[in-house]
Amino acid sequence: MKPKALKLHFFISCLLVGFFAFFVLSCSFVSYETKPLLNEKIIEKISTKDPESQEFKDFLISQGFKNDQLSIHTWNLNELMLCALFFNPKIDIAKKEWSIAKDQESVAAIKPPSSIGFGAGREGNNQDKSKNALGINFSTLFETANKAKIREEKAFNQTLIKRLELRKLAWDIKTELTSTYLEYQRSLLNIQAIKNEVKMQNDIFNMLKKRKTAGIASSPELDLSQLELNKNIQKLNDEQIRIEGLRAMLGKITGLTPEKFNLLTLVPLNAEDFITEFDITLNNESHKEKLNDLGIYNRIDLRIALAKYSLAESKLKLQIAEQYPDITFSPAYLYDYGTSKWILGLSTLIPSREKNQALISAAKKISEIEVLLVEKLQTSILNDIAKITSNYQTNYDLVKKGIEDNKSITDIENGLDKKFNDGEIDRLEFTKEKLKNIQFKRKLYENKVALIQSGFDFESTLQYPIIKQNQIMANEK
Repeated sequence: MKPKALKLHFFISCLLVGFFAFFVLSCSFVSYETKPLLNEKIIEKISTKDPESQEFKDFLISQGFKNDQLSIHTWNLNELMLCALFFNPKIDIAKKEWSIAKDQESVAAIKPPSSIGFGAGREGNNQDKSKNALGINFSTLFETANKAKIREEKAFNQTLIKRLELRKLAWDIKTELTSTYLEYQRSLLNIQAIKNEVKMQNDIFNMLKKRKTAGIASSPELDLSQLELNKNIQKLNDEQIRIEGLRAMLGKITGLTPEKFNLLTLVPLNAEDFITEFDITLNNESHKEKLNDLGIYNRIDLRIALAKYSLAESKLKLQIAEQYPDITFSPAYLYDYGTSKWILGLSTLIPSREKNQALISAAKKISEIEVLLVEKLQTSILNDIAKITSNYQTNYDLVKKGIEDNKSITDIENGLDKKFNDGEIDRLEFTKEKLKNIQFKRKLYENKVALIQSGFDFESTLQYPIIKQNQIMANEK
């Protein structure tokens, strides 16, 4: 072989070694590791979720708690919500989906891969020429119409949707937790009130029974008293079963096992404070326009709908860009029978015009649908705000009237005590009047809980905290 050919062989060999080294260094190889799903480990993970754990305490500190506030001895709605944000598995799933979207966003920014190739051949002949043929080629893709930038925009919108869906999930959990917590508190007070009613009804029944024996009371009167007593006993049993289910539901929402959740001491509902705070905001005319704007423009599911519209527009732009073919540039060097050759190759894939037009038309329609969905959602929000406003005002008026009536009942109770002590009424009449008062107060408390619930329904409709006692939002860390 001629010296020139030897030098060329040496150069190509060095070049190949260099390319191979570059290939190995630039590639990241990750091996697959089997991770079998073991029920025992899952159960262990669930059972070790502990609100007394250091990890949860660190989370509370990141949310603004001080060291001297830990551990939590009594749990109110905010603490339960933080517990749900940390332990509820739905939050972990949503965070993973958001993380995947961020990974895909990183991938979208990567340029299309280039390729490198090497060819070698040998031909037997009796001519005074080299029998070896060597070649090396390189190809790279040049994208047109800013396709890479559009892909990045599309991936960014997908990530935004997942982040907003995480925040929306936190609000959904908060809504479910609040409703269950209020029902639990209402049931708790109902049980105590019904127990008092049962005790009084039992006293009334025994007094009527004695009067019937003495010929003073009638059988229908005694039977009616027995019926009312039995109804309340059944109501008490139903309420006790119900409160167990509500407590189990609270444990499920917070992500704790029944054993761990039952160790928590829940703070009794301070109805008056909640009512006062909601009243300051919702019965203030200057706040109403601001609250409407929050619902119409800032609600999280509306922002999700707008992000989905942006995603549809990105897909449309990408589909339009696909009309323009990409170009593959492929220079090559060939050493053949003592002759050096340089080759420049250009190639492209010609897209189908009819297919592109059909895909663009479909993408446009999808974008138009997203616009209609935004309009539909905004209309629904306006109607929801009007409905919740009406419900809140109705419950507010019921509570206001109940409080006024309760003042009169307090005066009546004071008069009853005096009449009973003075002997103007007997014990049976006194007990019946006391029973009516207890039933009225139970109904008043139920109305107060309904008023608080309608206030939280307002928050859920706006997806924005409107009182100081409820400032927990989705954790995005």
